[in-house]
Amino acid sequence: MPSGRVEASVTHPEMTSVMETVGALPDEELIERFLNSGRVEAESAFRIIVTRHGPMVLGVCRHVLNQHQDAEDAFQASFIALARKAGSIKDRRVLARWLYEVAYRIAVRAKTSAVRKRIRERQGAEMSVTAAHNEAGWNELRPVLHEELSRLPDKYRTPVVLCYLEGKTNEEAADLLQWPVGTVKGRLSRARELLRSRLAKRGLALSAAFLVTSFSQNAVFAEVVPARLIDSTVDTAIRQVRLEPAFNPLGIHSSRAHAFGSQIAVIATLVILAAATLVGASSWFPRLFPSAPEPISSVPGADVSPLPGTCGTSPTPEQ
Repeated sequence: MPSGRVEASVTHPEMTSVMETVGALPDEELIERFLNSGRVEAESAFRIIVTRHGPMVLGVCRHVLNQHQDAEDAFQASFIALARKAGSIKDRRVLARWLYEVAYRIAVRAKTSAVRKRIRERQGAEMSVTAAHNEAGWNELRPVLHEELSRLPDKYRTPVVLCYLEGKTNEEAADLLQWPVGTVKGRLSRARELLRSRLAKRGLALSAAFLVTSFSQNAVFAEVVPARLIDSTVDTAIRQVRLEPAFNPLGIHSSRAHAFGSQIAVIATLVILAAATLVGASSWFPRLFPSAPEPISSVPGADVSPLPGTCGTSPTPEQ
């Protein structure tokens, strides 16, 4: 099931033909083709990945950053991180989980301390369910919701990412995770209850039913990914890993800067932060949220032990 919308993009005829051939392949096979194929097939595989997961990644970035241009910069930095670290991802079947974690971390790190302070100050005030329906309410709720989602144990966070952020059915998620459908349903229910409880402790009085409705309609997370953003992201990522082995973040947008109209320095900073995230997230993430009882324990791309039920191990069926 599609997770969002993407605008039509013009591609080279040869690439279009390749994309039609490999478009239905699972993520792990697309990553393999990206890593080990020629230019056209590698670029086609990467474009499919960006198109497939782009709506979720852009949604996360926009909900944390609010400003569309900043969100697009974080979106691009997330996929550049994927291009550079694809070979070190251990569990490529659930690529959405890796992308969510990276996108969220980049977006949070890019957020200014002043904005973070305002968000924390607002969290002390009660927010009614009615208020949460309006745009101002959602702008306040979204970063907090993602913050709490990022703190959930992996066995609860992963089905939320797949079903609620990417729009997969319970059956599709179960097939991907190799869990019984009942386990997916049970963990989604538990995730909603945990989110509701944790939000309530922060003064955000949302019912479990409201979360179910919001998630089920996918109204909170679906985003339209502009074709220009996909094109620029793929072009930059391919150039970085295939044509420019020496990492030069200050030049990553030289050929596409006019399409965004944003500052090169901002994008460069985000890419540097993305690279730092992949090798040192454990050092700064706790400082962002010192009171977090359950920070994300996996470090994307790092050589760490697999999480329970993930990253190469057989999933645990118990709820």
